Amino acid sequence: MDYSATFARHFARLVWLLVNEDGNVDEQKMSLRALVTLSRSGPVALLCHDLHLLANDQLIPAALTGVREVAAQMGAHSVESIEVRQNAKPADVLGVARILASPAVPSDGGANATRRLAELSAIGISFATLAPPAPPPPAEPITVPKEPDHPDAAGTSAIGAGAPQASESQEAVRKALSEAPTLITALGGVDPTKLTPEELFAALDMARTPEAVTRALDDLVTLAEHSVRVAKPAVVGAIFHEIVTREKSLDDGDDKRAHVMAIRRLSKPVLLRAVASMIPKKPERRQHYYEVLARTGDDGADALIEQITQAPTANDRRLLMEVLTVLDDAVPALSRMLGDSRWFVVRNAADLLGEMVATPAEESLIALLRHADDRVRRSATNALMKLGTTDALRAIYDAVNDASPEVRMQVAAAIANRKDSKTSNTLIRAIDDEPDVDVQLAMIAALGRVATPDAVQKLVRMAEPEGRLFRKKGTNLRVAATQALGEAQTPAAVTALRELLEDKDRDVRETATRALAQAGR
Repeated sequence: MDYSATFARHFARLVWLLVNEDGNVDEQKMSLRALVTLSRSGPVALLCHDLHLLANDQLIPAALTGVREVAAQMGAHSVESIEVRQNAKPADVLGVARILASPAVPSDGGANATRRLAELSAIGISFATLAPPAPPPPAEPITVPKEPDHPDAAGTSAIGAGAPQASESQEAVRKALSEAPTLITALGGVDPTKLTPEELFAALDMARTPEAVTRALDDLVTLAEHSVRVAKPAVVGAIFHEIVTREKSLDDGDDKRAHVMAIRRLSKPVLLRAVASMIPKKPERRQHYYEVLARTGDDGADALIEQITQAPTANDRRLLMEVLTVLDDAVPALSRMLGDSRWFVVRNAADLLGEMVATPAEESLIALLRHADDRVRRSATNALMKLGTTDALRAIYDAVNDASPEVRMQVAAAIANRKDSKTSNTLIRAIDDEPDVDVQLAMIAALGRVATPDAVQKLVRMAEPEGRLFRKKGTNLRVAATQALGEAQTPAAVTALRELLEDKDRDVRETATRALAQAGR
């Protein structure tokens, strides 16, 4: 692309920023630096005609950011053209942009803009303005014009006495509008990584053959791949979403197939991860990123899952999970991960399936209760508990006899919220045979939360100083049972606590006192 067109693009963006985002100083500085650099390449003439913008007679696509605004503001200020000479000063370029961005004085023939430019004392920048409409001439007798003696006279007599002839700049505008090359021709041979998505999509809009459409899409894919390398994931998301949106609107044919192929090229893990990473950063565009991830199926789901497992904050994870729960391919992708050879991958997948309450994965999660790694079995237990189906609960109750103490403790904690006789009976039978003291303590606490009559009666017997199960009961177990009675807070539990106030063991007495006080509150 010619430097003048690139200059016009950055100038248009600078004006747009001044009009719409006046406080965005960083972006304004970036545009201004680009303009100063481009100004070293040569002079630029910006022309406005019928709300079209041209740079050195080259038509600038109206789809680019700020182009319409610049053309409209030039018309409002009655500025026909802006001449920017080589090596223009930054302050002068910024000053001219601010003039255009400011409110115009209607029908002043450019007087206000010219005055403000003069106040800048700008060197190397000038305006050509549109003269205000002249007052109507006094009425004169109608006369028949004479035949011209030479071409100049012909031009004058045909237009009318005193009418201005077309200026060279106006003729240049008309010529450029009638003979302007297409944007595809203008962009030919240019490195697409040097252009913006808007420019490349403008080229795609102007493509008229399947070959041209394919080339334009190839350039967009190239820009997306480059944007990942230079850490611009927002550009990747914007390009990906626009192509997906366009593909949906196309009927079957060459253009549709070209878009499908472009999406396949974009569906690489590194690009999809870039899209997924933008969900917490730009939640207002979450729908756009969801559409991309949904369109790319398993690959999109895999990228989103990876971002969730690496989320740096709880809020990031929450925003990512909200998208995952509505993604159709999420459950199949996570279910496949349950067969991974790496234990932590399997554990993460089980945890996510539990959070999603993914009942279609029930059978696979039950199978995990036989996994070699107890960390995986613990996650599977939690996930199945969240599913809450009949088969899931049956599998959890069976896991109370798991070989790992940690898993047995996890099972006790998981089923404690189910206040039914099946749960209490399962725990009562298990605690009688439990060899691990820590697991016993976990099961005692679980019985207190279940609080069925059978559970309370078991706790009463365990809190007593002697019993058939524990001939020599440890104080820690008696204290744990007393605390569990305080958790149960049933009439039978309160009665037992009052009796324990007279117990010989001081720790039991103090625990009973605290438990009764808590029950009273």
